[in-house]
Amino acid sequence: MADIARRLPGPGTAEMSDLASLRAQRRDLYQFIVRRTRDPATAEDLVQETFERLLAYGQAKTIVDRAALGYGIALNLVRDHFRLAQRRAFQALDDDDIPCPDPAPEQILMHRQKVEVFSQVLDAMPPLRRDVFIRRRLHGHSSRQISKDLSLSEAAVEKHVARALEQLRREVARAERRAGGGRS
Repeated sequence: MADIARRLPGPGTAEMSDLASLRAQRRDLYQFIVRRTRDPATAEDLVQETFERLLAYGQAKTIVDRAALGYGIALNLVRDHFRLAQRRAFQALDDDDIPCPDPAPEQILMHRQKVEVFSQVLDAMPPLRRDVFIRRRLHGHSSRQISKDLSLSEAAVEKHVARALEQLRREVARAERRAGGGRS
């Protein structure tokens, strides 16, 4: 392109060399912007905007150093891009956009069903197992304290807790299968 511009006589020669110069500057500006934004699509948009502003400025005033002005415009556009992105990140949400903090009705129903199954399983347990389990898991008493209060060994306390947990898991799983349409 530069060779053609040098060979052509007349007033078009300056325009051709300007075109070649603009293409070279476009490549340099693109690299300058993409290094800062790390986004090729954004860089393309900002180069285009840079040239629009550069040409508009050139129509109103004489440009002494087009490259310096182009880099200045590009840098300002990059800064504006990040300011706008930051502003969008903190944009207030409408009331319709905020999810309800309350659990969904399905979750409430499932929780109630699990509590009901848990209560039924506790009621069906042998009294000693139920008492040991409630003291250990619900009230947080130590195995030593429970064994002392109920005249049991600590191993027996742990065995009652383990059996109670197994019974609870089994019955809750059975209830979930029934609720899901499966057979027990």
